[in-house]
Amino acid sequence: MAKTVIAVLLLVAPAVAELGFDHVVAVPMVKFPQTCGLPANMTVAPKMAALLQDANVPGAGIKKFTPFKTILKDGFMEIDCVKDYMYYRGDKFGDNKHDYKLADTSDVSIVHYDAFVPKEDQVEMTQKVCFEFCRTVPNMGFFGVVNGRGCYCTPYFKPMESDSTQCDSVCEGDTTLMCGGKSKSSIFSMHMCASTGDDLKEVSGNAGTLQASMSGKSKLAKTAAGNMQDAAAALQKKFGAVGDSGATGLMQEAKVFAGEIEKSNKAVEGISSTLKELMSAASKMVDFTDPAVVTAAERNMEDTEQAIAEGTAAEAELDDLLELATEKSVNGAADQYYPIMYFVDKEFDSVPSTCGGKTTEKPITGVSKDGCAAACDGAIHSCVGYQYFTGGAAPLCFLFSKFETAFYYTGCSFLQTEKKPAFLQTEKAAPFEAGCYGKLSKFEGTSMKVDKSGKTDSGLKKITKADRCY
Repeated sequence: MAKTVIAVLLLVAPAVAELGFDHVVAVPMVKFPQTCGLPANMTVAPKMAALLQDANVPGAGIKKFTPFKTILKDGFMEIDCVKDYMYYRGDKFGDNKHDYKLADTSDVSIVHYDAFVPKEDQVEMTQKVCFEFCRTVPNMGFFGVVNGRGCYCTPYFKPMESDSTQCDSVCEGDTTLMCGGKSKSSIFSMHMCASTGDDLKEVSGNAGTLQASMSGKSKLAKTAAGNMQDAAAALQKKFGAVGDSGATGLMQEAKVFAGEIEKSNKAVEGISSTLKELMSAASKMVDFTDPAVVTAAERNMEDTEQAIAEGTAAEAELDDLLELATEKSVNGAADQYYPIMYFVDKEFDSVPSTCGGKTTEKPITGVSKDGCAAACDGAIHSCVGYQYFTGGAAPLCFLFSKFETAFYYTGCSFLQTEKKPAFLQTEKAAPFEAGCYGKLSKFEGTSMKVDKSGKTDSGLKKITKADRCY
């Protein structure tokens, strides 16, 4: 064993001398296969060449090999921008072969992408394209890209003295990334791992969890949007027939918001469908020793992670809309709100009423009167009252920051039992509840009667008495 170590050190010593190092220290390799795919925590010393191939370095790039046959690396990271000695002095077979300086020392060579890939198969260069080539070349620990398009694989790199230019050439195939400069190389290290199958399974598992969650939210959204749309359409027709512009305006708001929910839900459904397709494709990938399968798996993971990111954002947006559209009930919350006519004319505070003005938040569906009141309590700085309807497919609730108009219907009474008997002269029970309520703490001791002088903040601009039912 000692003789083997000495032989290896003697073999690499000339190469080290050629590169300008004083000595080599042999260090045993420690592997952590379970950490594949996790962020690396190793710091690479700047401006230092790295000899990571051990005894395999001599001969790297010299012996015949078939690129794209065997996947040897599964990740890369950018580590430096240098004028690389290897690019100028380590090319034994390419355009710089006349400047080759390593024959008498390490006898290694860099390998050029365009020397091994037929011209008709070459694609515009990106960092990933270069990586996918170099990871199939034996004994290569790094790859470099020069001037936006020149890709080469190298067992190590060595900075040379150079000018102050930077790696500011964009990649031919991806103008958002840099691929070296006119004389400098963007240097990337590669790491070896065989975790593609496990990585694919993990990503697909994450996709499955999100897809199931999105599917559940989608059903809730369909119900909420459908109920709001149907209820608003029915009530808009009824109140339009009696000329209640305040109520019909609220119904239009509800229809618009229902459309927002439907639009958001369509985005969720589209991404959910994409995730199902990607998971189905991933489940059919089994032979990860086949480079074609590995490459397909990587594309699948990239697409899946992109869909997960988009899905997470789309689901969050839908969550926000659903939270606005379906507030939770709090028992007794409505007790702190009185019919708006209580603050105008108490004689009519038990008849149905509607109001118009400035709304706050979004329309809410499927909640009780307590739920509507609780939503108003939640908007403590903006909500002064609410409008509640029970007609249509589901109850509708609207929150107000300011009341401006009111309709009250003396031709019918509430179906629900109120604190005082219904207006005695009514002949018809209301087919559904329509009630406008103000927060007692906001209006107690004030009058909401029409104030033409504009001296009060609580006075309504218009109050309409309707001697009929809706």
